[in-house]
Amino acid sequence: MLTNEGVTAPVLHLAMSLDIGGVETQVVGLTKSLKESGWPVYVASKGGRRVADLDSAGVPHYQAPLHSRSPLKMLEASRKISRLVDDLGVRIVHAHARIPAWIATEICRRHGIKLVTTYHGTYVSGTFWNMVTRPGDLTIAVSQDVKDYVVREFGFDPQKTVVVPNGIDTEMYRPPAHDEEIATARALLGVGPDAGPLLVYASRMDESLSATAALVIDAVSFLLPEYPSLVLVVAGDGEGLPKVRDQAAEVNRSVGREAVLCPGFVQDTAPLYQASDLVLGMSRVVLEAMACGKPTVVVGPDGMFGITRPEVLDALENRNFTSRGAPQEASPEAIALEIRRLLSDPPLRESLGGWSREIIVKSYSMDMMAGEIQKVYRRLLR
Repeated sequence: MLTNEGVTAPVLHLAMSLDIGGVETQVVGLTKSLKESGWPVYVASKGGRRVADLDSAGVPHYQAPLHSRSPLKMLEASRKISRLVDDLGVRIVHAHARIPAWIATEICRRHGIKLVTTYHGTYVSGTFWNMVTRPGDLTIAVSQDVKDYVVREFGFDPQKTVVVPNGIDTEMYRPPAHDEEIATARALLGVGPDAGPLLVYASRMDESLSATAALVIDAVSFLLPEYPSLVLVVAGDGEGLPKVRDQAAEVNRSVGREAVLCPGFVQDTAPLYQASDLVLGMSRVVLEAMACGKPTVVVGPDGMFGITRPEVLDALENRNFTSRGAPQEASPEAIALEIRRLLSDPPLRESLGGWSREIIVKSYSMDMMAGEIQKVYRRLLR
């Protein structure tokens, strides 16, 4: 039987931007892994702070206004992407957001090449968005609930929609090798050797996620009398950050020390997780922290699953470790209860950390996910 195993072709990835967020991190990690596997890969986007990571990996980036719904900007983006397809000999375009997918649909039709789209979440539907939400020749959904959603809301063909979870770089995100590594990471955060336990909450600081950050800060304020040296690092940037920093400053004034730190955007998050005793958040934050061997608490705008543990693993995997369909409302009291359960039981933290690392290495490594995406590409290149 003839196969095309080992066949590669130029692939152009399209993202709205390459700044903060799980989609951006996935694009960077995926293209690096594809390049290492021999695929000629390129990225086009509005740009952002993560472009430096592509440069370091030798993945070319091209500027295009793929973030805008302005007709003039979309026309400009279309012309730029069309030229790139010609100049680079692109055989597959892989779009990671709806505006890039909409722009790429006609370009791919005109050039006779294939379009792959990835849907990273359950994005809003409605007249405008239903019109611009395109499936491509094959669609990748990052979890089963996302696949179910795009099939139900946008009429995508379930036979042409495959589930490929996001991948984690398990060499970058790994347990700390020794105590000195932890101490160095904590020092970079401004956390002294006598401070702790150290908690981390990480996310973009948009309206909904910064509201979750506020709940976590309130939860920590409940715990400070019980754990007087506890430190919380709230990492992430966005329009909600000033309000979060104001709340942190109020807590710090009340206890007379820097109990809540808000460093803003953190480029290299692996040391942040490695320095911690536990991590709160959802989606990629939880997966990366698990890869570092840390216990995690899944909490977000839609509620909380609490401590990541075997009993809730299937439910979390079904929804990309987000808070969608969470069984419990997120509140400072409920978050504090889950934190206390972990802080009061060091053997539980250790066992959950080891189990978490095993889950990521077994089922969520970036190389494994890149391998699945290569199968998608080769299916289209037959």
